[in-house]
Parts: sequence; structure tokens; C-alpha cells
Amino acid sequence: MLKKLIKLGVCMSLMMTAMNASAQNTGKPEYPQYGFWSNWSIGVSVDLNNQAYMGGFSFGDNWRKSTNIGMDIFAQQKLNHAFDWRIRFGFPTFWEPMVGKGGYEMDRHMTLTLDILWSINNSLLGYNPDRRFSLYLFAGGGLALSGNADKSVTNFGKVGIALDGGIGASYRFGESHNLFFEYGYDVNGDAPALSTFFSQDLHHTNRIFRLGYFYCFGVTATDQAIAAQKAMLTQENFGALNSQVNNLDNQLRNSRTNEKKLENRISELEDQLAKALAQGGKGGAGNGAAADSLQAVIDQIKADQLTFYAMPFSVLYDINAWQVSEDEALKVKAVARVLKDNPSVKVLVVGFADYTGSDSYNMKLSEKRANEVKRLLVKKYGIAEDRIQTEYKGKSVAFGDIQYALNRRVSFYRVIE
Repeated sequence: MLKKLIKLGVCMSLMMTAMNASAQNTGKPEYPQYGFWSNWSIGVSVDLNNQAYMGGFSFGDNWRKSTNIGMDIFAQQKLNHAFDWRIRFGFPTFWEPMVGKGGYEMDRHMTLTLDILWSINNSLLGYNPDRRFSLYLFAGGGLALSGNADKSVTNFGKVGIALDGGIGASYRFGESHNLFFEYGYDVNGDAPALSTFFSQDLHHTNRIFRLGYFYCFGVTATDQAIAAQKAMLTQENFGALNSQVNNLDNQLRNSRTNEKKLENRISELEDQLAKALAQGGKGGAGNGAAADSLQAVIDQIKADQLTFYAMPFSVLYDINAWQVSEDEALKVKAVARVLKDNPSVKVLVVGFADYTGSDSYNMKLSEKRANEVKRLLVKKYGIAEDRIQTEYKGKSVAFGDIQYALNRRVSFYRVIE
């Protein structure tokens, strides 16, 4: 059986080499690279263990068989679309005939192994996030702790080397749940050193049928954010982002032109106001009324300047949401780029909410929306905090129908100083 395991390992190496060579320049999507804490799973299995051999390396002496139920618990991590690794702790137990004594003894057997799992179909077909089935080979090694106990004898504490390998199939149902079946061999030696493993007795050679379940925790929020940011750098998204940035730049240039026109108009009106006030004593009440009228026009123009400083879009949200979705994150990034290109510009970030929920709840929700956008601009894109002001309006300001999604938003305004 050991020879079979060695041949299996050689075949795996040759197949992996061939597939790595054929996988170059296929144009298939690449598996996203995640951090250490992503894509971990925990699982448990029930095993049908058949002790095929016990005795010397030649399987010639003390050959006896036993079948019983055991179990495994394990932690597993997906490295990429083709490879996983896992730490497995197994508890097979056997009742065996006692040689030369009559009766049976309980042969207890525990293993702790580190296994590598290699998906055959995922390697051949490439990465596909929607694929649910995987046919894989596994192999690994570790430590074995074994012993036996009967009515008169207790002997537990033989430590040796364990090797295991085989073939398995898994199926993912839902987003995180997985069932799997494995068939393989578990070879254990009494000797703790590999050099003596092949020259001394093999304590067990077990044939294993394993049926189990594992739950995958998926990708961490941090890695999701990193992946989303990398996804924005695709050519299509980069083009869309550039288009939005160019629109913002045009809006900013237009606002400066309009600002200059307004400043000139206000200056003209203020000159007229000064003349009207200076002639107030000569012209009587008529000039005083004209001065009041001019002042009202000036105040209205200054108030209307806000329309020239609103940026051309808002970040939109689902009901009760306050974190920026992947689709809306492009808008925050575009604002950040404009602020970096225009270091003298400051921005007002205003949060709004629709009429779902109470006044106090929506006020708090709009506050969280505005503060989260500010946090992204500061922490993620490096915009100075003193260049960003926040306000939150709750549901006090409605655009169109009070239930419109447009009311669930964060809007951006250039600060007038």
C-alpha cells in the first residue's frame, strides 16, 4: 500500500506540472488573492475504518483485520481554486482478536496530520466562482498515537509517524455549506523517526471511508474591501472613473467661472447700494427703499451661490444601510481624486434618509452615512480631515416622493469661505 501512495504522489506531481504549463495565457479569470484569515472552514466527518494490515512492512506477520466507526475534526483553508490545506485530528477505534490469548482488545488510534488537497477538475477547467463540485486528491503526514486496552492490559502511548492519502469529492450547497466523501489509506508506524519507519513494524494500515460536512466562513470584510478596490482598477471601471472625474473637473471649472461672475455682479450691486445709501439723505425715502431692494437682491444672490457648488452625483443606499456599497464606492473615489487635484477645495458631506423609520432613527442613520463617507475619504484616500465637514439632515429634506431611493443618500457640496 505504501508503494501505491508513493506512485500516487508521483502522478500528482506530474499532473500538476503539466497543468501549470497548460494553464498559461488561457485568458481565464484569476482567483482573487486573499489574506491569511479568509476562506477558513471547520468540519467534522464520520469514518468507516477497516484495518487492512497490522505487523511488519511486508504485511506477512500478525496480519489481522478489524472494522469500526471513527470520526475526524478538522480546520481547512482554501489557498486558491486548485489547492486547499487542512489540519485533521482523527479518532478511529478498532476491536481486534487478541493473538494467542483469545477474546478481543480495543486498539485505540489517534492521528494528527497536515494534508494538501488538490482539485482535479478545478485545475483542468480553471477558476469559476460558481462551480460547486470538486473532485480532488489528498495526501499528507503527521503523528500517530496508538495503543490498546483489555481487561488486564493497558498500553497507550506509542507515538509514530502517520502518512495518509486518497481521493475525495465535495459539493457546495448554499454559500457556505459543503458535503464531502473521501476514500483513502492511513499508514502508521510505531517508530517516531522516518528513517526507522521503513525498517520497523507498521502498526496500522487502515482503509478509510469518510463522509463529512464543513462550513466555510468566507472572505473577511477587510479582504472584501481590498478585492473591491482592486476590481475598480479594471480597464472598464477605470474608464468610468476617469469619465466621472472629468465631469467633476468640468463642474469645478464652471463653478469657478460662475463664482467670478457672481462676485462681479455682487460688487456692482454693492457699489450701487453704497451710492444709494450715500444719497439717502438727499433723495429721501425713495433712495432708502432702493437701498433695501438692492440689499435683498445681494442676499438672494449669495444664497443662490450654493447651486454652483453641488457635485453632480450622490452616494445612494439601500434601506437602513450606511456603509458604501461596491457600486457606489466609485463616486467616493472620484471625489477624493478631485480633492487631491484641487488642494485648496474643501467639501461638505451631507447625509440624508427617507421616511422609513422614526425621526431620531433617520437622523442617526444619516449621521452614520456622512461620517462613513468622511472616514473613507480620510483613512482610505488620504484627504486631510480639516478639508471635510459633515452635516446630517435625517428625513427633514425630501426630494420628490418621500419614499424615493434618492432620499437615501450622501451628497457633496463645495464649502464657500
